[in-house]
Amino acid sequence: MLSLTTLINNLIANASLLLVGLYLISRFTKLGFTNKLPIRRRITISILLAGLSMLITLHGVLWNAQADFQYGFIPLIISALYFGISGLRITYVTSIILLPFIVPGETLLIITLLDYSVAAGIAFLFLRRRERIKPTQDIRTVNMISLTCIALFSAFNMANYEEPSAYVITLIWFLFIGYATGLFLHIVYGGIRKIERSRRLITKYKEAAYTDTLTGLGNRRQFDEEMKRVDEEVFTSPHEIALLLIDIDHFKSVNDTYGHDAGDAILVELGQRLSGIARADDMVCRNGGEEFSVLLADCNLPQAISIANRYLTEVSKQPFQLPDEAMLDVTISIGVSSTSERKVITSAQLIKKADIGLYVAKRNGRNRIGKWNQRKAN
Repeated sequence: MLSLTTLINNLIANASLLLVGLYLISRFTKLGFTNKLPIRRRITISILLAGLSMLITLHGVLWNAQADFQYGFIPLIISALYFGISGLRITYVTSIILLPFIVPGETLLIITLLDYSVAAGIAFLFLRRRERIKPTQDIRTVNMISLTCIALFSAFNMANYEEPSAYVITLIWFLFIGYATGLFLHIVYGGIRKIERSRRLITKYKEAAYTDTLTGLGNRRQFDEEMKRVDEEVFTSPHEIALLLIDIDHFKSVNDTYGHDAGDAILVELGQRLSGIARADDMVCRNGGEEFSVLLADCNLPQAISIANRYLTEVSKQPFQLPDEAMLDVTISIGVSSTSERKVITSAQLIKKADIGLYVAKRNGRNRIGKWNQRKAN
């Protein structure tokens, strides 16, 4: 015979075990529960959820030699919530395979199988109506229906209770604690969703703050932030970088002659051409107006000059298309500097030397590369 106190304590212990298990799984996987995980990670978490179901069921059996009132079915709902029908299927099948090794006795095994099957079936029906269960609404509904059905199935095991009133009181506690657990998960999940939404908004605003709205490249703020990183990391390491400052030749006359829409079109296409040549580790920015910059990672001065020549060729070999579909030849001038040069030991000097090089290129006829320490163009 089972005392009412033992049963209620068991319910509370099961609910605590469920919440702790879900927390540990989320910490173990590091990325937490999300339907954007790779397929292998989803399978792993689905199997871990099945293991949590078995742990909760085993705890109930060891506690009082029965498993009619327990929360082992809730991980099935969690699996459906985050991973859809595929996750539900993996967790359910794994649980059903393991149950005969956990639950002793034919009667308890049948009741527990019914518990899991009812929860999985209800979750499956909800998933058939929607691509995924909506945590803001359906998780509480699925949980409550499952609790009710499982409570009814537990009537087959009513003989294990000292008196019918003990069963009724335990049933009330079961529904209360079970629904409270589901509500707690719902609140926690809602909080996580709000945090993730805030993080996405912060990331979005941060990206907007560091992005040039016209070209989609990094803006001056992004360039300045990268220069801070150069001071902190590059000059204290054996790695070399180079900087190209790029300016469109006679850009003011383009705006005056063809209009600002034509100037914007040229800026956008130039940004695309520069990005097309840049390597994955290079950073292309529009510093303002018609000036662009390219920060070349792991690059010394001779290599930077070679890359700059590629930019000159790429820009001049094909005319730029204007909004009225007219074609216009455009050239650029480039100033180049590198941390491989002896007199470049700070980011400010790197920028200044490239800026002087750009002036040299402009002074010597444009459409060419300039260095700070030369008088003639390359």
